[in-house]
Formats: sequence, structure tokens, C-alpha cells
Amino acid sequence: MRFLGFATACVVVATGCAARIPPEVLEAQVRETLHWQREYERERDRLEAVAVRLAALESAIERLKQERAEAEQGRVALMEELVRTEADRHALEEHNAQLLARERELNELREMHEQLSDVFYESALERARRRLPAARQPDAPEAGGRTATP
Repeated sequence: MRFLGFATACVVVATGCAARIPPEVLEAQVRETLHWQREYERERDRLEAVAVRLAALESAIERLKQERAEAEQGRVALMEELVRTEADRHALEEHNAQLLARERELNELREMHEQLSDVFYESALERARRRLPAARQPDAPEAGGRTATP
């Protein structure tokens, strides 16, 4: 039963029993009932405000939990990306080392090519020098009239 109804019921009962209960006592009971009704309504309002704040806090906690879960998922994704990046970096370092080794081989081959070119050039020059005097011998009699004796 609500307090307002209870207060009204008390007044009705009190008026019906007015012959036995003095009006001062009856009036004091009605005032006390009204006082407790106001206390109840204030307490109910306070509890409703607390419930609203509690609901807001629970909502904030849920949001924080969701954000934390998302942050954890992001951290896991970043760690996976870090592992992949480390693997890629390692592969690139190996590839770079292979390229440097091949560059050294290529430089060695260039040096060998230059040396072989020099040897080939010197050899060709030497052959040309040996053939040149033999080729000049027929020209020599025409120029000087003498023939060379071998």
C-alpha cells in the first residue's frame, strides 16, 4: 500500500475513532505519516539518482572493456606484423648478402676479363709484330732493291 493511501486510511480510521483518540495525537500521527512519506520519496529519488549513476558507470566500464579488448586485438595484430616484418627484414638481409657476394664475384670476373683482355691484346700485338716483318720483306726489295736473307 502506498504511503499516500496509508495516510488517507489513517485519517479515515482516525476520524472514525475520533471519540477514543484525542485530535492532537491524531494530528501528530498524520504529520508523522506525512513526514515519513516525504522521507520515503526523498530516499526513492536519491536511490533512483544512484541507480542512474550506477548504470552510467556500468556503461562506462563496458565501453572500457570493449576498448581494452580492441586494444588487445590491435596489440596482437601489431605483434604479428612485427614478426612478419622481422622475417622480411631477415630475408632482405640474406638477399643483400647474396647480392654483395655476387657483386664481389662480378668484380673478380671483371678483373679477370681485363687481365685476359690485356693478355689477348698483348698476344695479338705480338702476333702482329711477328707477321709484320714477314709482310714487309716483299716490300723491302722494291724499296731498296735488295732482298733479305733469312
